[in-house]
Amino acid sequence: MNITPSYRTAALAGAWTAIGMIGFEAVDAANPDSVLGHNLVFFAGSAVFLFVPVFFLVIGRDTGCFSTTWFLDPQERAAYWVVTKTMLVWFASVAVAGSIGALAGSGLGLQ
Repeated sequence: MNITPSYRTAALAGAWTAIGMIGFEAVDAANPDSVLGHNLVFFAGSAVFLFVPVFFLVIGRDTGCFSTTWFLDPQERAAYWVVTKTMLVWFASVAVAGSIGALAGSGLGLQ
């Protein structure tokens, strides 16, 4: 199954990243056991909530790499702009969901 990145998938990935990392921070703050445990859980949380969703749902597997002179070729410039816009949608979604999650967390006394 090939997932095609779109604004909707970028927004969902942004919400997934924000909510997941807020949950990770809450769990990590409640269990300050060891540095190694923190690093392992942070790596796993970053892979699940950040790297994999951004790669598959925002950038896409079929995007390919851009040449060093991508700004001279109109086709590469257009493809680069599409990826940039989906990344901006992802970033805005992270900001909105993160703000809502932080407000909800402070209202519940999690911070």
